[in-house]
Amino acid sequence: MLKAMMTKTLAAAVLAMGLNVACASPVDELTDLLSGHDAAKATFTQFALSGDGVKAEDSSGHFVVARPNRFRWVTEAPFLQEIVSDGDYIWIHDPDLEQVTRKPATGQNNSAPAMILNGQIKQLSERFSIERIDRNEGGTALYELKPLDAENSTFTRIRLLFDQERISELSMEDSLGQRSMLVLHDLEYDPELEAGVFEFIPPEGADVILDPGQ
Repeated sequence: MLKAMMTKTLAAAVLAMGLNVACASPVDELTDLLSGHDAAKATFTQFALSGDGVKAEDSSGHFVVARPNRFRWVTEAPFLQEIVSDGDYIWIHDPDLEQVTRKPATGQNNSAPAMILNGQIKQLSERFSIERIDRNEGGTALYELKPLDAENSTFTRIRLLFDQERISELSMEDSLGQRSMLVLHDLEYDPELEAGVFEFIPPEGADVILDPGQ
């Protein structure tokens, strides 16, 4: 669950744009940083940390994301998995299992990942406190989001690290203290997109599961 939410959140956050936000409030800064570019692509490494700091579940791959609500997220190691959103449906393809799960992309617009994706930082600030907790002359900035209603939130803390006004790391922590960490490499904004990059056709012979998403 946390890993799937992490994927959506990263796909949202990598659309950060580089603007001069030095004099703005944290909410205004994130509004500028998380709205502006129409698409992005990068490679990534991802890992989980347990509550006692033990590292586990290393994975790596690449992704491309575009507004509104479209992305292709490919995990290459330790096993292959594709998660594709065409804006209408989210497709999860597990080649090793010969299985595809399809669920609606709609109905998730009130989640924190969706609000970040759509640049709805003002609405996000109604559910999360947003603070800039670190800044330095080297060009890095760390933002922390904490839910105002912790009992009904999936995450107890979300942190976004920007380097030269580009998202470079993201972490999400749940109520058990487990953290999912993502590190981006070779981030490119507004790349030329291949035709059909957000289309998905289930491979022949795959078992297709239709999840109503309710």
